[in-house]
Amino acid sequence: MIQDEPKKEITVDVNKDKDAETHPVSTDNVQSHNKPKYEMKKAQLLLVFVGLSLAILSAALDQIIISTTLPAIALEFRSLDEIAWIGTAYLLAATAFQPTYGKLSDVFGRKPIFLMTICLLELGLLLCGLSINLTMLIISRVIVGLGGGGIIALAQIIITEIVSINERGKYQGTIGACWGIASIAGPLLGGALTDKFSWRWAFFVNLPIGAIAFISIFFLLHIPNPTGSIWAKFKFIDWWGTFTLVVSTVLLLLSLNWGGSKYAWNNPIIIILLCFGGIGYIIFALVEWKVAKDPLAPGRLFKNPKTAAYFGLNFFNGMALFSLMYFIPLYFQVVKSESATTSGLELIPYMLGVVSAYIFSGQLISRTTYFSYGLICAFGSILMTVGGGLIGTFSLNTSEGEIIGYSLITGIGIGLIMQTTILAGQGVVEYRDMAVVTSLLQFYESMGTVFGVAILGTVFNNVFNSNLPPQFKGKISLHDFDSSTLGQIPDVIVQTFVLAFDVAFKVVIGMGSFAFILSLFMIKVKPHRDDPKKSESPLALD
Repeated sequence: MIQDEPKKEITVDVNKDKDAETHPVSTDNVQSHNKPKYEMKKAQLLLVFVGLSLAILSAALDQIIISTTLPAIALEFRSLDEIAWIGTAYLLAATAFQPTYGKLSDVFGRKPIFLMTICLLELGLLLCGLSINLTMLIISRVIVGLGGGGIIALAQIIITEIVSINERGKYQGTIGACWGIASIAGPLLGGALTDKFSWRWAFFVNLPIGAIAFISIFFLLHIPNPTGSIWAKFKFIDWWGTFTLVVSTVLLLLSLNWGGSKYAWNNPIIIILLCFGGIGYIIFALVEWKVAKDPLAPGRLFKNPKTAAYFGLNFFNGMALFSLMYFIPLYFQVVKSESATTSGLELIPYMLGVVSAYIFSGQLISRTTYFSYGLICAFGSILMTVGGGLIGTFSLNTSEGEIIGYSLITGIGIGLIMQTTILAGQGVVEYRDMAVVTSLLQFYESMGTVFGVAILGTVFNNVFNSNLPPQFKGKISLHDFDSSTLGQIPDVIVQTFVLAFDVAFKVVIGMGSFAFILSLFMIKVKPHRDDPKKSESPLALD
């Protein structure tokens, strides 16, 4: 049992409540909500938080910087057809294992599992830079994904234990700033290193950041680990649940990545992957319900409409967040014939909106209880919906001011939701579910990013192909153009591209609408505040 002071361990009869298995972790709600479970001196807390932020920055920078290295990698290894596996390998590993990290940290301790994820990230980055062929690079990206996905989930879990819920929004806002820095600096840094030195340095440059993060956490973060033998701890791992979830997620992500690009959506391979992925999730649900003693996804979380709404909000918000990050630069490359670097700069207003709203929402929640979580998310979803509609009006004549304004509005809406759902989800559950709900929220957001890109890509392709002039039908697609030929696209084709992009962008209206509906389920839930007279969190699950 984790201990920082004498405390009664709560045990529950498994036969009485399958979801509440006796566990080596205390389930004291008071301490986890009203004050940090492990208090630190201010200086120590700040240094630990620097380490957490650097780990997040390293993981975020790796995800974004690689986009500018892909052409050089494809040229060196002469494997253009397989280059997409570099991104797919990372995505599969990072997303599929994300829910597992929360449970691992419950059983083995936050600090050792977090340090393990940093080591995986560092090892993967080193191997990426030393890769002698594409196969080695793809395997290395899997290792990086295992580390990066864990860092993103565990950093926020650790914050819940060293920062009170009153102050948590202020600190987690810095995480959004790290993503903002990475999204802006990543493409520029990656392009510069690739041009001046080698694509390998885009991986090597990240190693010192992770090393500093590791040292900071190793020496300064003092969180006791659960007691007990290794064998006893291994028995608490939901192995069948982990296996079925990972396999199902990999199958589903492969179908979404390949559908509409490598294979047509009606190709038997895609249909089989989708079917087996869906069946796998049904089996996973049955395993969690009937087999697992300590499930990865406890049923009590999904029975409560509030937590279910948070998961849904994160899913739709993730759809909008990443699909726009992907398609906005692509729009400017194809329609305006801008370079990859210049089109990346067009993304800055959007990312500034996301990051500023992410930080602002954390400050707002930390400083006042006047606004409910649902009200903040509802306002954000309205901005997302309006912004998606405005971005869907982009044309060859759209002014720079309109582009900046529309992107900013949409980014602010998405940013308001991003941190609010995390804080709300953490505030509505008991301590025993804190790590699980945090990792699941990250998982749903990651799944949303994949669905978002796949859906917008499918809409784009369908609109483009159906509106292409007859003489070009079946003879041309977006993949037929590269940076050297984008400026030579006939005007009639450019107009078709504009139409396809605009319709695809308008899909964000639907994402925002669903987010708004889900926000209504949490409209009365306000940020929790310290009240020493209360013996338990008023937001604890029923």
